[in-house]
Amino acid sequence: MSTNGNGNNRDKDPDDKKIIKFPSLAERDKMCREQHEEEQRWRKQYRQKSKAAHKANTQPFFKAGNIPPFSRALIASFWIVQLSLYLLISAPDRYEIFQTFGFVPANYTNGAPWPWTAFISPVTHAFIHGSWMHLFFNSVMGVVLCMFFEKIFGARTTAIFFTLCILAGAALYFILSPFSTLPVIGASGGISGLFAAVIYISMTQTGNPLAKRFSKHGPWPILAFWALLIIIPGLLIGQSVAWQAHLGGYLAGISLLIGMKKGRIKL
Repeated sequence: MSTNGNGNNRDKDPDDKKIIKFPSLAERDKMCREQHEEEQRWRKQYRQKSKAAHKANTQPFFKAGNIPPFSRALIASFWIVQLSLYLLISAPDRYEIFQTFGFVPANYTNGAPWPWTAFISPVTHAFIHGSWMHLFFNSVMGVVLCMFFEKIFGARTTAIFFTLCILAGAALYFILSPFSTLPVIGASGGISGLFAAVIYISMTQTGNPLAKRFSKHGPWPILAFWALLIIIPGLLIGQSVAWQAHLGGYLAGISLLIGMKKGRIKL
């Protein structure tokens, strides 16, 4: 009979190596606790990272510090002018200011010498509003559209873009109503230009469901639809709404943005 190296009288049974040993109940409890604690730590870290990322990427839209400089200055100028006109100036004097600093095509076509304000009214008319509702609507639309545009292109480009759309609105109004004695007031030309630009940008962004739906024709069906919404109600309402100025700014916004996208225009 052979002996093993330890002096035992017999070798270990080779079947012992085939035995699978399961952890004891205490060991299983310990493993479960460790796994649960690890899972809890992972969940806590995930929540903390998600919260930090959400906080970094999500800010209140109308937080004062979140409004870019030109957008803030533009809306502030609207309200400063409006408060001055309606709280400090009488109604007759206010109407005189409308006629003087509003855009009046007849000032250029009546054969009389141009008043000095004829050189600035194509811009100054945008900062005068005929009612508080007019001001409120343009302020809301203005800050939303300006913020969107300014965060992409910056304050300088936004200011130039807005001004050019204002001038385009006044120009088209003059072309279509050259002898009108009614003053055009309000920033609708500039806001319409920004609105057109925002539509174009949104409809050409990848991942936009509407952009995918209209991918065959690009942004043009939506842009044409909004152009009709400017023209048709304007024709039905009449002279109370300067739809020509809206349309001029709108068309200028499309043209300027396309030129900027293609590198032909630098603002």
